[in-house]
Amino acid sequence: DKIRDKCKSRGCRGIMGIGRAFRIWDDNRSGRLSIQEFSKAMKELRIGLTESEIRNAFKTFDRNGDGHV
Repeated sequence: DKIRDKCKSRGCRGIMGIGRAFRIWDDNRSGRLSIQEFSKAMKELRIGLTESEIRNAFKTFDRNGDGHV
């Protein structure tokens, strides 16, 4: 809920807005976010998640377990 609410407050409404934001955070332009890129994004959004919460959120989004979202 924290992630969703903060994304909305930063203008990431809907799948198109989230996709645009994720492309910005994709530093190596791989089309996927690594845990490092995801962590950086969560910190830039200032959601207030601990490192443990960031890792847990990443695992939730990394549905196939390949280390990327």
